[in-house]
Amino acid sequence: MPSMKVEGDSDGDGDMSGGETERSNGSSRGPDRDSSAEEADEPDSDDSSEMDESECERRRNDCLENLSNLERQFSVLREQLYHERVKQVDHQLAEVRCGRSQEYVGPLRRLQENMRIRIEVAGILKQMRIENIKHKYEAEEQAAHQHFKVGLTLSNDEGGDRS
Repeated sequence: MPSMKVEGDSDGDGDMSGGETERSNGSSRGPDRDSSAEEADEPDSDDSSEMDESECERRRNDCLENLSNLERQFSVLREQLYHERVKQVDHQLAEVRCGRSQEYVGPLRRLQENMRIRIEVAGILKQMRIENIKHKYEAEEQAAHQHFKVGLTLSNDEGGDRS
């Protein structure tokens, strides 16, 4: 595509694309136009600052309105999420009460199995302790009978010597 010459464009090695030349030309001629624009804007500076203030106030109000809208939407969404979670928990609780929830039935089965084993072990331990107590009782009873017999034998031997 043939390059177009724009005023103030150089034919040197540093050729620029069309967009760059327009920007560079605008910036090179900018101070002349800016000074004339400033002169033209000076009498209207009070009006423009009032417009800027009113524009700023309008934008501020728009932003505040958007903010309040977003806050309201957020609170509505938060309430919806809360209610959905409550429903979900209620549903899970109903499943647990009916015994259908696999999330809780599996651990419950393991706990029940552990309980059954512990009860069985406790029953065996109880029987062993009862048997041990019976053996101690029988040993004490036997020891008492032997002690009594020895005491009678000794007293008979002593009594025979005295007579």
